[in-house]
Amino acid sequence: MKKENFSKLLLLLVAMIWGSGFPATKIILDSGIKPFEFLGIRFFITAVVMFCIMRVKKIKIEKTEKNLGLIAGLILFSAFAFQTVGLVYTTSSKNAFITGANVIFVPYIVWIITKEKPKLIYILSSILCFIGIGFLSFEKNLTINFGDFLTFICAICFALQIVVIGSRIKNKNPFTINGFQMFSAGIIGILLNIIFEGATIFTRTYELKQILALVYIILFNTFICYSIQTYAQKEINPSQVSLILTTEIIFGALFSVLLLGDKMTFQVIIGGLLIFTSILLTEVKKR
Repeated sequence: MKKENFSKLLLLLVAMIWGSGFPATKIILDSGIKPFEFLGIRFFITAVVMFCIMRVKKIKIEKTEKNLGLIAGLILFSAFAFQTVGLVYTTSSKNAFITGANVIFVPYIVWIITKEKPKLIYILSSILCFIGIGFLSFEKNLTINFGDFLTFICAICFALQIVVIGSRIKNKNPFTINGFQMFSAGIIGILLNIIFEGATIFTRTYELKQILALVYIILFNTFICYSIQTYAQKEINPSQVSLILTTEIIFGALFSVLLLGDKMTFQVIIGGLLIFTSILLTEVKKR
């Protein structure tokens, strides 16, 4: 199997694991854990584990890799922070829909950073993907409010994070970059928890279900997934990465049906088909 195709399968696995993380995240937030507290724990512990691995394996840290990771971590945390806080002021379906719109921004951010004009097929497939996410996530009474605005910024941040990593990762160690990305995001989360949430990260007594949910998010949704994503981006351009990762919403819906008892509606099925079609359309460029 070619490296590019193998990387696409890995990204699909990432989307599946991220989808399964919705129930765990819901448990965490509904249990009273604050947004910045959650993000600080998630990213900082992941960074500590990765730094320990780098030390054991004696991985050489290049300055360019460290700087790229720190910058990407700032963008990554911003995306998650806007998404999580935005969810307080809007519905989860609207939050998911607007977040998924990051595929629309990727080709244009690539154009600005690398001067590489987006191909028409990417623009068309991104629009189709946007429509698919709309079918998947729209509610009848969609209005623009503060939460929607924050989530819109979140979508731009996610697209920017994908482009920044993808455009600068060539000939660099993805594990090192990801380690510093997690460290940067974790430190910011802890600082904001101290400033805005009363330092609950240091004073809270965590229940067993909270610990289990956090362990799952840290191990699978953060450590494993972002390591795979960073590796895969060495073989695939940012536009394709973004499109493949949008299937996270499909897997999220499926796990919601299986674990939370949500109904699989006609709207969800149509949205999923449109998103998968948009991903397949990107392959046309090879012909």
